[in-house]
Amino acid sequence: MSAAPTTPPSPHALTLAGVDLPAAQPPVLRVLPAEEVVVVLPRSRDPRRELHLAACQRDRVAVVVRPSGGGAVVLSPGVVTVSVLAHTDLPGLLPERHFARWGGVAMAALEACGVTCVTPRGVSDLCLGDRKVAGSALRLWGPRVLYQLSVLVDPDLALMDRYLPMPSRQPAYRRQRPHREFVTSLRQAGFHVSVEVVAAALRHAFARHLAS
Repeated sequence: MSAAPTTPPSPHALTLAGVDLPAAQPPVLRVLPAEEVVVVLPRSRDPRRELHLAACQRDRVAVVVRPSGGGAVVLSPGVVTVSVLAHTDLPGLLPERHFARWGGVAMAALEACGVTCVTPRGVSDLCLGDRKVAGSALRLWGPRVLYQLSVLVDPDLALMDRYLPMPSRQPAYRRQRPHREFVTSLRQAGFHVSVEVVAAALRHAFARHLAS
């Protein structure tokens, strides 16, 4: 599903955004490295406010609406995405508890491949110090929870300035910092780990958690 008159999204772009997951039956685990540049918008935000639409159109970059909340993101080679659709026996649980649960799984996966000192910040971010290295989004409906995560392993971070203005909502710890002062990547932070290694670690950790 496209959010604006931009380039039609490829099947890969639609899969990265998880547009099919609301109709799926849990459990579903999808760990995918991005193979192209895709701008992904949450279902509740206005693309005219959250995106530089003219740049997306000029560069023929697809814009896709994902089924979860959160903020707009740029997925590109060097980013690993995770989508988990699971049953929850506590449908009334606060979103913060779900973010803590699944974020903990992601942090354990990163530590397993040598990425230390990742900590949660705000409601849904994972950080190295005060720099965001992974963001997540959530959707809760009935007995199901959808958790979506993107990990910045070694992408071109300049793409964020190109396609995303300052977000309409931001966590307090961001302190109005522009994208390049707010985010980092594992490679930029000194962790020379490949996309393939990170994807394998995430896949193993989330699959093990789903099976427990």
